[in-house]
Amino acid sequence: MAVYNFFLLASNTFCLIWKIEESLKKLRLQLHPHFLTDFKNANLSSKDRMRQSLAVRIALCCLLEKLNLPILRLTKNEQGSPILGNSSFYLSFTHTRYLAAVALSTTYPIGVDIEMVKSKLHTIQKRYLNREEIESANGSLEKLAIYWSAKEALYKRFNKQPIPTFKDIFVEPFPLAAKGEIIARLHQKKYTMGYQQIVDRALPRHVLVYCAHELRV
Repeated sequence: MAVYNFFLLASNTFCLIWKIEESLKKLRLQLHPHFLTDFKNANLSSKDRMRQSLAVRIALCCLLEKLNLPILRLTKNEQGSPILGNSSFYLSFTHTRYLAAVALSTTYPIGVDIEMVKSKLHTIQKRYLNREEIESANGSLEKLAIYWSAKEALYKRFNKQPIPTFKDIFVEPFPLAAKGEIIARLHQKKYTMGYQQIVDRALPRHVLVYCAHELRV
């Protein structure tokens, strides 16, 4: 087992993080049969991407078992978001080369994103941040990663419905901490989001951001 963390995000909303340590062969052996068709349909050619894809599905299986929920056939909707059989559960997947995470809510739509803290985020910041966000980040790679993940998580929260550009999502300035809350604006509405930094000597730095709270009016 490579469960890295399991925790409550919000009311009736949970997250499980899986540390990707296994070989591709071992991950294949752990995959639940109900998730096999969906994995094959992903049609991945990169072994690294295959390991990530397998790990996030194994994490889902582990999360369902921890919550004593049924393991149903995994498919995707028209937008490409994961769905479990005919259940009313809301799911969100995310992964990097080192970690895979799945969030599940029985109450409302959920979006989660995990991002590795890397210098590339500074190089491309003008592509996804507006001027005020760039000034607030002030070159902090941790903040840049949180900004990126916040916009990804909100995008997933809306079931991957078209958003003109990431710059149309505005994340209000926030103080950097080990974990905290941020406010994001989209379409003249505000959403409460949570974040946490993942610091582990055995891993590159990561951040995880989730949009699991109900609409903030």
